[in-house]
Amino acid sequence: MLPNFLVVGAQKSGTTSLHEYLRAHPEVYLPEQKETKFFLRDEIFSRGIGYYEEHFFGDWNGEAAVGEVDPDYMYFFQCLDRMRANLDLANIKLIFVFRNPVDRAFSHYLMTYRRGLEELSFEDALAAESARIALDDVNRMHYSYADRGFYARQLERFTPFVDRSNMLFLLSEDLAEDPVSEIRKCYDFLGLDPTVEPDSTVEKFHQAAVPRSAGLLRLIKRDGWHKELIRLILPNERFRLGLRARILALNEKPGSDLKVPDDLRERLLRGYRKDMDSLQQMTGLDLGKWFNIS
Repeated sequence: MLPNFLVVGAQKSGTTSLHEYLRAHPEVYLPEQKETKFFLRDEIFSRGIGYYEEHFFGDWNGEAAVGEVDPDYMYFFQCLDRMRANLDLANIKLIFVFRNPVDRAFSHYLMTYRRGLEELSFEDALAAESARIALDDVNRMHYSYADRGFYARQLERFTPFVDRSNMLFLLSEDLAEDPVSEIRKCYDFLGLDPTVEPDSTVEKFHQAAVPRSAGLLRLIKRDGWHKELIRLILPNERFRLGLRARILALNEKPGSDLKVPDDLRERLLRGYRKDMDSLQQMTGLDLGKWFNIS
């Protein structure tokens, strides 16, 4: 069984929580692994659509709604091309989740910084973004902070191939404030039993956090002679990995109090303004809560 619906984005907009909300409905089948990356990564896609169906959907047990959640499918152009070639895209339902693009960009930056992949300040990282993401898809994956927030131009690629009635548009802010109402929209869109009560206790995933010591984080993440020495001193892999996870956890602190400076936020929103106007027209969403600039 191949998917009859996809949640295609946007990244850092609550798609992990949405995955868990949808999985809780008895009529929904989603792979255990969120974000299979099948339509993104060459090495997985080269295995063929049969591998995709068998490996990720082989446990399907007759559920009416069969889908996948992968926020990179909206952003990377090759994903749409590959979906068109391998799926009946005209009859697949697509769910889009949009977040204030500045908040999304900053959350993306914090994630990349937390992973030890970013050493620049947010403002400097934005200045370096164009050159970085032009290098390859690996850099585009990690450093596309601002670029991913131009939602309208991403959505425009889908509209020639997917009927408007087969697209559902949600706002991350609404999903966070009133998850039950937003999940009911999904149930209705997917034709699911409306009497099932959405589980409002689903954990919020990927909360903002930053390392206390960026140097320690890079040391732990980076390969080198020190890792070989640690393997000699601590040969038990399970203990070693547990200790690593514990150190990483202790090195984290909440990042929720970190904010984008007002002047930078205003500059970014001005840059997004035309795209946000287009998105509002294309989707019918009320983006007034995003337009907090004069």
